[in-house]
Amino acid sequence: MSSFRFLAGHARPYRKELAIGGGCALLEVVAGLAQPWPLRVVVDDVLGTAITTGERRIGLLVAACLSLILIVAMAAFLDYWATRLLSSSGLRIANDVRDSVFSHFNRLSLRFHGEHRVGDLTTRLTGDADRAQDLVVQSLAVLLPNALLLIGMTAVMFWLDPVFALVALAATPVLVYVVWTSTKRLKAASRRARKADGDVAAAASEHLAAMQLVQAFSLEDTQSERFGELTGNSLRAGLEATRYQARFSPAVDITAVISTALVMGFGAIRVLDGKLSPGELLVFLSYVGSMYKPVKALAKLSNSFSKGMVSVERIRDVLAEAPQIVDHPYAAWMPPTRGAIELVDVSFTYGRELALDHVDLTIQAGETVALVGPTGAGKSTIASLVPRLIDPTEGQVCIDGVDLRNVSLRSVRRQVSMVLQDCTLLRGTLRDNIAIGRPWASDADIERAARLALVDEFSSRLPMGLDTPIGERGANLSGGQRQRVAIARAILRDAPILILDEPTSALDPASEELIIAALENLPRARTTIVVAHRLSTIEHADRIVVLEGGRIVEQGTHGALMAHDGVYRKFRGPSTGQRRWERSLKDHDRTLAAASWGAGR
Repeated sequence: MSSFRFLAGHARPYRKELAIGGGCALLEVVAGLAQPWPLRVVVDDVLGTAITTGERRIGLLVAACLSLILIVAMAAFLDYWATRLLSSSGLRIANDVRDSVFSHFNRLSLRFHGEHRVGDLTTRLTGDADRAQDLVVQSLAVLLPNALLLIGMTAVMFWLDPVFALVALAATPVLVYVVWTSTKRLKAASRRARKADGDVAAAASEHLAAMQLVQAFSLEDTQSERFGELTGNSLRAGLEATRYQARFSPAVDITAVISTALVMGFGAIRVLDGKLSPGELLVFLSYVGSMYKPVKALAKLSNSFSKGMVSVERIRDVLAEAPQIVDHPYAAWMPPTRGAIELVDVSFTYGRELALDHVDLTIQAGETVALVGPTGAGKSTIASLVPRLIDPTEGQVCIDGVDLRNVSLRSVRRQVSMVLQDCTLLRGTLRDNIAIGRPWASDADIERAARLALVDEFSSRLPMGLDTPIGERGANLSGGQRQRVAIARAILRDAPILILDEPTSALDPASEELIIAALENLPRARTTIVVAHRLSTIEHADRIVVLEGGRIVEQGTHGALMAHDGVYRKFRGPSTGQRRWERSLKDHDRTLAAASWGAGR
């Protein structure tokens, strides 16, 4: 019932269409109940001996035939509108559910997305939403009319002859028991099947995303074996559900033939005794024969219903997850800022792991601050706190003296541009991906950003320039090219705060130099936070903040920190130029070693 209440909440906008469609379904049931009665008139009045006048018999026969045609035509008309209105409403309800799930995914924290596999979430958004859609459509277009027809037929049978109606329905309790027990087991099997399907989708998504790794380490057979185990689990659960579902149709057929036999035998006796007319017996037989058609339709629905209910439960589980980063009920809109940032006694923990330990840091508007330190020191955590991708466990993060939890998320994030280590490109063209920085920007502004970020250096060689479609996640671009697109976004966004989070850590020296050249074109009059090990702008930053173990252990200019025999000097080591020179020597030595090894072979 909770699942139906959940769906009912999404049905409110379509209550008018549902009411009209339900009314048409109800009238269709009335028309269906009336269909056997012209036959009763023909048998009892036209063919019987009660009427002796030939003209009257012909008149009744014509009236009965025309009535049957009219009843069937009316039923067909009502069926069309009931199916159209109820099915279309069901599709709209299911589409709203899918949109709600997708919007909720966008609001959930990065921690949630880090703890859940992409494939499983995708299955909930697509497969589970599709099954929820089937549940809604089948409930409205199949369950409602057939249930009403069943109730109507039973009521008319009891009105005609209560004792005879009890005989006709004598075998029904056995059918109800079979359907009830099988449905419970079918739902449990469907739940296992949906979980297995989610595991399969997650494994497939992870495998396809890591195809380069799989082929590089010859993991094809190992991964295929693991995938086969998961699909085997899904198959077993699906076969179990099919076994329970297969019970329904035979149970209905057996119940229907038993009921028909009872009605024929008991009805013939009552006709011979004069307690029932032949026409009324035919009406009963018609109802019994017709009654089990909706019963069979409802029984076949049990498979879709069980799967749909499980899918709705999985969707509700996701929607029950509360976003961790939300607007305060009275959050104000943050106007354009100067970009002064302050962390006041900030601590942050990832579960049990303490990432920041009572950090105090003030960054002046327009200042460039580099965050350095070993892996896990808390650099990226600070970078994530500024745009409120995460909230501190303790303390405050302020921009221009305003606690970020007191202003809206959207207004905070409009103050920040980010260039991350892994630049994600979305489906579309290069122009579309640059325009993410400011969707309302003109083509001239986009092209200027591309030129300053040196995107034109490679886009000019593409067949359609900036309008060239890119592959999924930018697979047909190099890492350096993707990073230049990210820099173009930042240039176009032109926000007062810029965060550079390890933008060159995975690039080769040539690509790094291009990225550095592109970064030089970023506007200067802004607050900049640089998280990097290799970026030369660290040395030219206004201030370098050294973190270790989630605490600030040193800060100052590059020269001052290098003059002091502290953590930064040990961490920084040789100069950038010296490291590049040493790296080139090592590359040369490796090339010679590979050549001599090949010659030896």
